[in-house]
Amino acid sequence: MTAGLIIGGACLALGVAYFLLIQWVIRQWHKLPVFEPAPVEPAPSVTILVAARNEAVNIRHCLQALARQDYPEQALKIVVIDDHSTDGTAAIVEAFPHPHLTLLRLPAGQHGKKRALELGAAATQSTYLLTTDADCQPPPLWVQGQVQHLERRELAASTGPVLLTGVDNLRYRFQALDMAGMMVLTAVGLHTGSWMLGNGASLAYRRTAFEAAGGYADNRGIASGDDIFLIAKIAGAQGRPVRFLKSAAVAVPTPAAPDWLAFFRQRLRWGTKNAAAPASAGTTFALGIAFLLSWSVLLSPLLFLAVGHLWLVVLVLLLLLKSGADYRLLKTACRFFQQEHLLKSFARSEALHIGYIAFIGLASLFVRKYEWKGRSVH
Repeated sequence: MTAGLIIGGACLALGVAYFLLIQWVIRQWHKLPVFEPAPVEPAPSVTILVAARNEAVNIRHCLQALARQDYPEQALKIVVIDDHSTDGTAAIVEAFPHPHLTLLRLPAGQHGKKRALELGAAATQSTYLLTTDADCQPPPLWVQGQVQHLERRELAASTGPVLLTGVDNLRYRFQALDMAGMMVLTAVGLHTGSWMLGNGASLAYRRTAFEAAGGYADNRGIASGDDIFLIAKIAGAQGRPVRFLKSAAVAVPTPAAPDWLAFFRQRLRWGTKNAAAPASAGTTFALGIAFLLSWSVLLSPLLFLAVGHLWLVVLVLLLLLKSGADYRLLKTACRFFQQEHLLKSFARSEALHIGYIAFIGLASLFVRKYEWKGRSVH
């Protein structure tokens, strides 16, 4: 009985710590000013890097979005780096009518997004480098907002919001809620220096910062992490900070995973990246609390063996603490990004989220190889 009460008390302490952490995150988010993009004069040179592998379905739409950027055409270049695609990706890029579009191909023996981005960066002398993914369609103010954010705040790098698109069903709403919440966590982590997060679908940095950090020289062997690894290296090598661009006007839409298996593989890839990335005390603390709390909820019925039906009290309190904190966080994110319709699936998404954090978190500690676009990578 005593051991059961101690374990139950420890679980509740995790719940309280999680609740307080999320309340702190929300307060810090509200302190961040909203960034309003405006025309940049004179316009510094910018190159957008897009690494692409087997993106024939998406690449034309991506290029159309980049061609519509509200930025002086003479100062903007687009470089697509083809990573040995086996479909018509390269042919679509070559046929696309844009005066400042360049197609590069990774040479034999080199592969992966990091190699592709390094090749693209080496082919330009632009002041700023921006990256997005081939399945994304950045809004017209994206380049303008990122460049002005870098200049006005004197930043080494800037990461911006990424939001999901898809068919309006539970699978999409669950993923979209998770992504919206991650945007708040990313912003607060970078602003306070507590943890390093970012998304390569909306990333901007000074070319000099990229070169000073050595690009991906020390982590090319890890397939994922082109965003988090680079942000951490730039932040460590530069006197200038790395910040999140808090603006709904520059949010980059990207498709949600089309099915649960694709979602599982995607998040396992992300989890593997996070497990391999240099971890700060803040990162370990935040991820550890979320992971342990999720397992506390799932394993709480085992307390019946020690404390009888009192385990139900522990379970209810844990659910109230976690779901209460998560609802406030997601409501804050959805209100800012005008996605409040997603909250109609909060209860079911919360139940899924507990299992997702527990099992993906556990799997990412052990899995090192996975399939991605026809390749076995690690």
